Amino acid sequence: MSGAYQINRDKDPNGDDLPPYVAAPGGHFKGSLITHNGDIYGGDGLQDLVVRVGGKLWVYPGDGYGAVNIDRRQEILLPADAPAPASLTQILATGDITGDGRTDFLATVGDELWALTGYHGATVDQAIRLSSGWSERDLAIVADVSGDGVADMVYRTGASGRLLLRKGIAAGGGGTDLASLSSAANSSGGLDIEYGASGWSSASVPLLMGTPDANSDGIPDIWAVRADGPVRFHAGGRAALAGAGTEIIGKSAYWPIRIAIG
Repeated sequence: MSGAYQINRDKDPNGDDLPPYVAAPGGHFKGSLITHNGDIYGGDGLQDLVVRVGGKLWVYPGDGYGAVNIDRRQEILLPADAPAPASLTQILATGDITGDGRTDFLATVGDELWALTGYHGATVDQAIRLSSGWSERDLAIVADVSGDGVADMVYRTGASGRLLLRKGIAAGGGGTDLASLSSAANSSGGLDIEYGASGWSSASVPLLMGTPDANSDGIPDIWAVRADGPVRFHAGGRAALAGAGTEIIGKSAYWPIRIAIG
């Protein structure tokens, strides 16, 4: 994407001293997984992209104009016991959920759920296998949903076409106890809570994405592309989504054929 650049792509609209914008060649992001959650690399306060492409995991620094310069990407190195990036089926940047001041990720690898914790500009410190049973599930949100200062998890289950909320437990040394996100039995309350009733199957909602709070109520939200065309915004709730959401874009043949939103 060209972001906010004008017709002259060699110079950005604010005339800063950053390198000229270099557009990604056609097919550069084919087959990629993409996630983002704030300033992950460089400490410049700009949104960055984390991308699995070409069998490797990369961070693409944002430039402040809604684009990324592919010439500045940096590879993210994983521990020896981590799953190969090529095997990832989903990755979600979660911010710092372990309380060490570093970016963390949750990822699925087929049937398995993994935590990749402690990214600090070059490598990820730890790769932790959390649980199995994820081949029919999609991660939507990993953030504080319930308002207790601890990260929770909202995920979609293909078995029932619902969204479920798994409440996290605080770790003794700060942050979230990752074991509490590994299974319903280990979570706060010992069970997963229905967060979105039936109707959230991948056939009905082919694309969904959780985001930080977008409507200023302090709760993470969900954006959904429905199979019949509309894009809807679902304001998050502390225990469940309320209502059918707000239609942001009306019925269109454009959105249901996209392969991802982010």
